[in-house]
Amino acid sequence: MNLLTIDNISKQFSERLLFDGASLLINEGDRIGLIGVNGSGKSTLLKIVAGLEAPDAGSVTS
Repeated sequence: MNLLTIDNISKQFSERLLFDGASLLINEGDRIGLIGVNGSGKSTLLKIVAGLEAPDAGSVTS
């Protein structure tokens, strides 16, 4: 069962590009980790998934 689909999302702040065409599929039973250096967009990605922010392009469905 598909729990989350992130399809071709892009997000940019001023001139800083965080995501460009990022996609992800999470199915029931999957285990995931989110790692990256400070400022790489981890919190922004979680906010997009939670619906607190919108991507500049692409879609998120759950």
